[in-house]
Amino acid sequence: MSFVLRSVPSRLSGIIPVFVLALAALNVLTSRACAEEVIIGSTPTGHLMWIAEKKGFFEARGVDVKLLEFSSGVSASRALAAGELHFGNSSEFAFVSNLMSHRGLKLIASIARVNSANLFARKDRDIEHIGDLVGKRIGVTRRGVGEFFLGEILAINGLAETDSTIVNLRAPDIVNEIAKGSIDAAMVWEPFVYKSKQILGDNFFMLPEQDSYYYHFVLAGMGNWIETHQSETRAVLEALLDAESFAAKNPAEAQEIISTRFRLDPVFVRETWNKYVLEVTILQNLISLMEQEAQWLIEKGHASGTRVPDFLDAVDAGPLSSVAPGAVKLIK
Repeated sequence: MSFVLRSVPSRLSGIIPVFVLALAALNVLTSRACAEEVIIGSTPTGHLMWIAEKKGFFEARGVDVKLLEFSSGVSASRALAAGELHFGNSSEFAFVSNLMSHRGLKLIASIARVNSANLFARKDRDIEHIGDLVGKRIGVTRRGVGEFFLGEILAINGLAETDSTIVNLRAPDIVNEIAKGSIDAAMVWEPFVYKSKQILGDNFFMLPEQDSYYYHFVLAGMGNWIETHQSETRAVLEALLDAESFAAKNPAEAQEIISTRFRLDPVFVRETWNKYVLEVTILQNLISLMEQEAQWLIEKGHASGTRVPDFLDAVDAGPLSSVAPGAVKLIK
């Protein structure tokens, strides 16, 4: 079928362009009218969040985002459960812990995979291998991903936690205590590994037998809100995918955004950047990791429930599948 464009009567020639412009404006207003302000809580390590904000990717995708900084993923998760946020960014461990008592939570994406949790020691304590930790004092933050990974490392090397003295410390305090020598070794995450290395200097020793223990920074919300705000959810994910692409193509500028925003040493940001895989995904190994963590929380008595949740049910892959089908790799 073909259409022939005929000349427009002169009396209508001025009306049609105005009508077209009005129609276009109405279309824009309609697409934005469905979007309400979306409040997201993120830690400084939620790199893609801050890159998306700085580069205007949220606005470009038509979503009005208010991004709030939280000192930890645990506090962001609690604010999410309390209804103070629409989305919260945290480690998958914090999500699992929160899910055990708030089954209405839904995970919509992982926005980074990270191997920044490390086990290290003071070199002057004659610790060269994991086996040398027997009888030593190890600093770690209890009930967190550090304690979970420490248990895994010790078990793989034939040790139990009872073979050492486990000292419960906040992450910033670990730096101070290992500097003073009140602990012999520590399991903690960045930037506290880097800070410990700076203070100890040549006395810092990274234990060699530990595998690369990757954990995830995930984005989660309440399922009922996500269900009724699909356009906002998709727009947030699209903006994060834009940030992923930008960081991959412009790593130096991405690092500068993070170091400037949080007043971090640019050398630290550059040297630890390769510990982060900045990708928006939902992978099967995330499900497996969360199942292990839930079982560990139950066995340790850290969880309110006694049953491992169905994590496939706790993940809402629909929004990410609709904007980036290849990013979702789950075995149903």
